Amino acid sequence: MNLKARWEKMLDAEIVAFLEACPMAALVLDAVGTIVFANARALELFILSDAPRDLSVSDLIPDWPLSGAASQPLLVTGAGHRRDCRVNVMTWLSASGRLTAVLIEPGSEDRHAAMAAREANLRLRYVIEMLPEAVCVFDASDRYVLWNEKYAELYPDIADHLKPGIAFEDILKISLASGRMPEVVEDKDMWLKQRMRKFRQPVSQEEQQLQDGRWLRHDDRRTPDGGAIGMRIDISELKQREERLRQLFDANPMPMLLCDGSNLQILQVNRAAIDFYGFSKATLLSRRACDMHAESEADRFADGLLELEGDCEARTVWRQRVADGSERHVLVYVRLLHEGLERRLLLTIADVSDRILAEAEANRLARHDMLTGLPNRMCFYKALDDTLKIDNGSGVAVFCLDLDGFKPVNDTFGHAAGDEVLKMVAERLRGAARGHMVARLGGDEFAILMTGKVDDVADVAKGCIAAFKSSFRIAGTTVDIGISIGVSVAPENGENGEVLIQEADRALYRAKANGRNTWRTASSDHRQQTVLGRMR
Repeated sequence: MNLKARWEKMLDAEIVAFLEACPMAALVLDAVGTIVFANARALELFILSDAPRDLSVSDLIPDWPLSGAASQPLLVTGAGHRRDCRVNVMTWLSASGRLTAVLIEPGSEDRHAAMAAREANLRLRYVIEMLPEAVCVFDASDRYVLWNEKYAELYPDIADHLKPGIAFEDILKISLASGRMPEVVEDKDMWLKQRMRKFRQPVSQEEQQLQDGRWLRHDDRRTPDGGAIGMRIDISELKQREERLRQLFDANPMPMLLCDGSNLQILQVNRAAIDFYGFSKATLLSRRACDMHAESEADRFADGLLELEGDCEARTVWRQRVADGSERHVLVYVRLLHEGLERRLLLTIADVSDRILAEAEANRLARHDMLTGLPNRMCFYKALDDTLKIDNGSGVAVFCLDLDGFKPVNDTFGHAAGDEVLKMVAERLRGAARGHMVARLGGDEFAILMTGKVDDVADVAKGCIAAFKSSFRIAGTTVDIGISIGVSVAPENGENGEVLIQEADRALYRAKANGRNTWRTASSDHRQQTVLGRMR
């Protein structure tokens, strides 16, 4: 039998109706002083959440029993407040025994305070009903005081149990037992302990997913009087946007890094970045954004990021190292982001290694002979001019080389066979040049640029001639080819590249005139005669 039925059994319906309508707080006691009835004003005065169960009147009125029918006893409310009130006591016999009615009239000060409190309560209730979020208010004992309609709608499993004074923990237990709670819960006991621990913190913020897929943010904060205010904010749309951005970030085919703008620590990487660098996600997250850069560039790159004041379009090609030790050339696009007070950098990496290699190859081809891979005439002349600028050209020698007996190869075996011979000639000259530059000037004309030790001129020249003593094998047939060489030395034979090449070329023709397959040096007497002739 519930308490209300018990009241109705002990009290006549007319008495119950009279006491409920009474403007004073009313308590009805049985013969031993246990409260068997309390009207709404009594519940409000003593801050009771519901009809009292086995509560003695002395728990609320310490001076009980009173000395007279009307007195000024010291009352104690449910929140621990103590106050003086006027009390009237009436006793009568009923079918169930002796009953006592206690009618309590607060003093004028209390009435004014109660009225002000009710008005403040109404204003607060009006305010929280206007809020777009679900809101609940608790007292210092973690019992419900107020909540708005949105809160009740959010938790239909507990809506019927929400009453002022009910404990928050009891409501959670009711929700868990209902089987209809909206939250996703695996371990009920653990969930309850964690939820209460967070709720009792000065500030608690938590994101929680509901069973219907929605997301809520719990924001609970303690008030100065020990109570608490809780807000439940639907962040489902925000979570959906975050998920879409995460998917776009992770699915982006270009490597992307999200970094802390203050120390460049990598905070997040996408799948393309893991594939590009070849490191695990955990390894990348343990590094800074500059750690993949070549050592000579890392500090300059880091300083640029730390000083960045806005978005940065990629203009500089950087060198980075990946997990296998290979080097990549990259452009780095940077977006400056702000998350509250935090500074973030979003780096997008563009791999331009193929382009850089292609450009390097194009430059190489522009300066090299396509058939033999040797530097071409333009490259040789440029290297000669640059070398002559060092130490006034001291220690520079120019070799002009021309093949002997090459024309019959083309005439007999064709130009394809001749090209193969030229490739083999290039390899033999590389081996004989002792590391000095070997170039193909065109056709069967070659050149060597010697720097440093011109005393080795004779050894290099003899080595080149010796390299042609063995025959060349073409299409199963052996062919013998010789070489003639002319050499000029700076500054004895000239001080600029054009003169040195001319003098070496004249020496070459003397070598051919002297029987081929030999070498000659430029004549200083001939150079003097040439210079005097130009002066006249």
